[in-house]
Amino acid sequence: MQRSAHRQIFKHSAIAVAVGLASMATVERAAAFTAFETPNNRFVINGRIAGSYDWNDGGSDEDNFNNAGSRINLVYEHYFADDWTALARTEWGFDPFFQHGDDNHTKRHLYVGLSNPTYGTVTVGKQYSVMYDLVDVYTDQPWLYTDYTSQTWMGYAGDWLGMQRPDRSIKYVVDVGDWTLGAMYGTSRGDIDSDLVGVNGSELVYADRGAEREYFAQLAFNYRLGYDVTLFAGYNYARISESGYTASEGVVNDTYEDDPNVNNWEVGFNWAPGNWYISALGGESRNLIATDRQGGVMQSARNYDTFAGYTFPGALGEIGDLQLYGQYSYAKDNDGDARMDRKIFGVAAITFNEQLIIALEHMIMDDKSDTGADAYDNDVTGILVRYNY
Repeated sequence: MQRSAHRQIFKHSAIAVAVGLASMATVERAAAFTAFETPNNRFVINGRIAGSYDWNDGGSDEDNFNNAGSRINLVYEHYFADDWTALARTEWGFDPFFQHGDDNHTKRHLYVGLSNPTYGTVTVGKQYSVMYDLVDVYTDQPWLYTDYTSQTWMGYAGDWLGMQRPDRSIKYVVDVGDWTLGAMYGTSRGDIDSDLVGVNGSELVYADRGAEREYFAQLAFNYRLGYDVTLFAGYNYARISESGYTASEGVVNDTYEDDPNVNNWEVGFNWAPGNWYISALGGESRNLIATDRQGGVMQSARNYDTFAGYTFPGALGEIGDLQLYGQYSYAKDNDGDARMDRKIFGVAAITFNEQLIIALEHMIMDDKSDTGADAYDNDVTGILVRYNY
């Protein structure tokens, strides 16, 4: 299943994925607007306008219309001699429907880099993690809903922990024969502050509060085994310091200092023979979702994710293709009864050279809380309309 910014991962080098959708290797839609181009420079604008309507069965959720990841992407590339390319990219999400009264714009990517087909690509800034680019992207394939239990999306603060689109990061991706190798490192983020919580006689009473990511580091790889099979794996470690207290009437009742350091890994495979696309991965994490003090229900967990899809080329005539797909995502707390259990079934029309996508998906949720009680047991059906420009 070839979708979204990362559809080219299945046809080209993962270097293009590391650079992102706006890499000139992946901007192939006629709708992408080339604002400026010379023999040595290129500036491209593209993105998407997307909305979805969801029908909820059970639970307290109401049927509603939502912005579905609309965004604008700006990329500049300068070409040097000997195949070297300098690049800069920024991408911003926004709500073109003003659902809550404003455009709700958010920064998704902001980085610069240097790329060479032989020596690889180095990028610095806010960007996708190598755990996503080289591992979780393979099962993150439904058009509307997502791969809820892959470790990229399970993290309670994935950008902060380094799993989603971390900032203050440097990433390196290179092709070596049948291998694609990726490494990433992120510097400190967050603060531990000293609060004035009371007065003890003539002395002021202070206590530390907050959390800090001291650093994170990741390694990931793809190995193209042949026979349309790719093997992949990744590991992430984030060094975390956390302090807090409880106080009443100027008296500190309890203080704590924790090191909820994150350790997580995943392995999996992708098989894409002909019009089929099949992926599966599994992994284990410690402190990825949340520590108890931060309200999480899973302090450590194992996760399993599968996806299977089939594309019917030309099923819609000259308009485009039809896709059928399904996904099963499951994560279970290692120390309790909490779990996430999601099943997704979908059909999508990929039309006008991927410029217009219409997808219908149904998701069955059977999550459990840490007591074993039903958490999310309602199903949801959604229809997505997305225009890529």
